[in-house]
Amino acid sequence: MPNNRLFAGLDYLKALKKHYPLLLKNHPNLFGFVGNWLANEKEVGNDQEPAERFVRPENHTFNSLFNAWSFSIRGSIRWLGASCTYKGLINLKPPFDLVLYSNLIWELQPKTIIEFGSLQGGSSLWFADQQQTLCGGGTVHSFDILNECIHPRAKHPNLHFHEVDLEDLSSLDKKALKSLPHPWLVVDDAHCNLKKLVPYMSSMMKPGDYYIIEDVYVDAPLKVTSDAVALMNKCKLIVDKKYTDAFGTNVTCSPNAWLVKR
Repeated sequence: MPNNRLFAGLDYLKALKKHYPLLLKNHPNLFGFVGNWLANEKEVGNDQEPAERFVRPENHTFNSLFNAWSFSIRGSIRWLGASCTYKGLINLKPPFDLVLYSNLIWELQPKTIIEFGSLQGGSSLWFADQQQTLCGGGTVHSFDILNECIHPRAKHPNLHFHEVDLEDLSSLDKKALKSLPHPWLVVDDAHCNLKKLVPYMSSMMKPGDYYIIEDVYVDAPLKVTSDAVALMNKCKLIVDKKYTDAFGTNVTCSPNAWLVKR
C-alpha cells in the first residue's frame, strides 16, 4: 500500500508531543480519546498490514457480533438502508459498509469497479462519485437484468450500466471485461448464480483485486458455509479482516466475504 495512504495516527501524536509539550503537561485530560492514544501509542501507529490481516475463509467465522439482518428498534440495519438515499436514489448499503467501501476505495485505488445488481442505480452513482473523489478517475460498470428500473438521475461520465442475465454468463462480454484495467473492485449484490459467477470473474482477476459478496446469508446457493468456503478457496480468494472486523466481528452485510485475490 503506498505510503501516502497510510493512517498517520502516530505522526499526529509525535507532532502533538513536539509542538505542544506544555499544553499536554498542563492539561492532561483535555484531549479525550487522543489522550487514550497517547497512553497506547503502539495501538495507534500506522495503518500497516499485520500478518493476521489476511486469512483463509475457513479460519474466519461467518458469525457476527451484530449482523446486518438482526433487529434493532426500527428493524435490521440492512432494512434501514432502504430508508436512506444517495442524491435522492435508493442506496441499500448500511452505514458500516459505506464507510468500509470508502476506505477500501482509498486504499486499493481501483481503476475499475464492477457491480452486480444495479437496482435504481443509487449505489452505482455513489461508487462513481467515490472513485472520482478518492482516485481521481476510473470507471464503474454495473450489471443487472432490469435496466429499465435504473433512474434517469443515475448518471456520471464514468458510470456505465449493462443489461445482462447473470444466470446466463454468455450474456457477459468476456473480452470487454478482460480489457478493463486493474486493480478491480468487484461488488456482488445480485445474489445470482454465484457458484458460476464467482469463478468466472476470479479467473480474470489479478492478485490484489477485491471481490465483496454481499448478503451471503440470504443467498440460497451459499447458505451452507462450507459451500461458501469451498467456493472461495477454489477461486483463491482470502478474507481481509481489516474490513470484515473494522466495527466488530463481521459487522457488515458481507460477513466473511471481503475477499482479496491471492
